[in-house]
Order: sequence, then structure tokens, then C-alpha cells
Amino acid sequence: MKTNDRLDALLLLTQKLADCLERETALLGQHQVAALAELQREKSRLTLAYETEMKQLKENQVTLGKIEPARLQSLTAAAQHLQLCVARNERALRAAKAVNERVLTAMVDAIETGRGKPVGYTGRGAKPPAAPYRRAGTVSAVTIDQRL
Repeated sequence: MKTNDRLDALLLLTQKLADCLERETALLGQHQVAALAELQREKSRLTLAYETEMKQLKENQVTLGKIEPARLQSLTAAAQHLQLCVARNERALRAAKAVNERVLTAMVDAIETGRGKPVGYTGRGAKPPAAPYRRAGTVSAVTIDQRL
């Protein structure tokens, strides 16, 4: 592949990857989790292709000094835009992760609170362990003392 063709491919990949990250960031902001799965596959595919093109270009550094100024300017602008998109996407992913962790913590706390507190003391004067969680409608074993 010629250097100009490779540079054009890199420019296109950079733009597509930036667009993909912008869409993912928007979906995260709108809490549209279901739509993220398909976008994740596209993001992975584009990232892999981008890395491959960058590796190929770095291996051919001899020809990189001969890049036309206009093409270099386009690539630089696209790379800067991609960096902004990556930073925004990272912030959105961190925020979504923090929200999910808070929700899970609240759920665990609610479950723990609903378990019930132990009452009384053991034969040695210690508090008994917490009662195990029981689902509504479960049957417990009962023994009846018939020696009356």
C-alpha cells in the first residue's frame, strides 16, 4: 500500500473512531445501555484497525518525512479531535462505573438490612451470628416435641 493511501486510511479510521466514541459518550449520557453492546464491537474493530495502521506507519518512518503539508495538517487535526473524544469518553465511562457501583452498594445494603438482626445471646454470652437470608415463601423445618 502506498504511503498516501495508508495516510488516507489512517485519517478515515481516526475520524470513524472519534465518531464512534462520540456516539458511545452520548449513549452513556442518555443511559441507553442496550445500544452500547453493538457499539462496543464497532469500537473494538476500529481500535484494532487504527493500531495496525499506526504500527505500519511507524515501521515506514523513512517515508513519513515526505508527507504533504495539507495531508499532515488533516491528520494532526483528526488526531487532536480523537484525543478530545477519548478524554470525554473516559470521563463518561468513569461516571457510569461510579453510578453502577453506588447502585450495587445500595442494593447490597438494602439486602443486608432486610436480613434481620440477631436477637439474644449464645450460651457463652456472645451475640449469635446474623440470620441467613430467606426468600419469601420458603418453608423451614419444624420439630414438635411430643413428650408432654
